[in-house]
Amino acid sequence: MTAIHEFGEFVSALPHPGELLREDYLPAYALTAGSLAKAMGLKDRTRLERIIRERQPITADTALRLGRVFATTAQYWINLQTAHDLSKAAIEARDELAAIRPLDVVA
Repeated sequence: MTAIHEFGEFVSALPHPGELLREDYLPAYALTAGSLAKAMGLKDRTRLERIIRERQPITADTALRLGRVFATTAQYWINLQTAHDLSKAAIEARDELAAIRPLDVVA
């Protein structure tokens, strides 16, 4: 099921995917950033450490690898990142976005 968000209503941003990795996935699978990086076929753990610290976004490559290793989909991980980014942008531009009026279709 896909959640639909009205981003203009947010007070705080949706969680970064790194928070989900750190709080839910790593403990559930007894993983460290290093062991997850190895399972994902990465040369080092730097990318994952940055994601877990919420300092780097999920890229398409990372989403594909996370989807494979956790038996989810790449879209799941990309959607988490997109929702986080949209919620942050909506909060930061709330006043400007509120001033924009939808265009009417001219028949």
